[in-house]
Amino acid sequence: MSETQPARLSVSVVIPCHNYGRYLPDALASVLDQSRAVDQIVLVDDGSTDGSADIAREIAPDIIIFPQAQGGIARARNSGLAAATGDLIAFLDADDIWPVDSLASRIAPIEADPAVAGSFGLVEQFLCPMMDAEARERLHCPSGQVAARLMGALLVRRSVAEQIGAFDSSLAIGETMDWISRLTALGSRLTTVDTLVLRRRIHGSNTVLAQTDYADYFTVMRAAIRRRTAAGNPN
Repeated sequence: MSETQPARLSVSVVIPCHNYGRYLPDALASVLDQSRAVDQIVLVDDGSTDGSADIAREIAPDIIIFPQAQGGIARARNSGLAAATGDLIAFLDADDIWPVDSLASRIAPIEADPAVAGSFGLVEQFLCPMMDAEARERLHCPSGQVAARLMGALLVRRSVAEQIGAFDSSLAIGETMDWISRLTALGSRLTTVDTLVLRRRIHGSNTVLAQTDYADYFTVMRAAIRRRTAAGNPN
């Protein structure tokens, strides 16, 4: 008797975008070139004025475009999450890139074990080649691959994402840390694959790099510590 093969899980990719049309072709190409094909791409156009939606349609005719007034990345991700229909949800910022086996490597442990709620992988940063030499000199970009809990490195079951709820749109920065800390607080089983899954572009306009008020980060960190303590894991 042959062994039962695990069911193929469908994948939705949510891409929030605000005036990143110059980077969007790279991001979309990296999604379309995945060795494990995606089933749905949702682009949330967060009030762009640079023709991002038209650029996306030209590259990916089947893409779902969700236009909205500019409200920030948390609201954009919430809109994309609401529109996503896949069994699994992945997020990719419009200025970042996935290596070709990014989805395949992350989906493997999830499809193999129903108890696994989500999977992260390794991340590397790179300086945007569009920047001039002077700008590149000003930015610090650590080399090497690291395990990092970034949204672009996460693949998660939609059912689990719905349990966590919305990204906190009141936060200027730190919305990713807040959402992932709530994911961890659920006690869900998460894995990290030893494979490069995200190339994060550093260009000087990144949200965190451009933000000078880090009060929200400290608020999120305190809340995350309280959740871990309540769960019996203060470390």
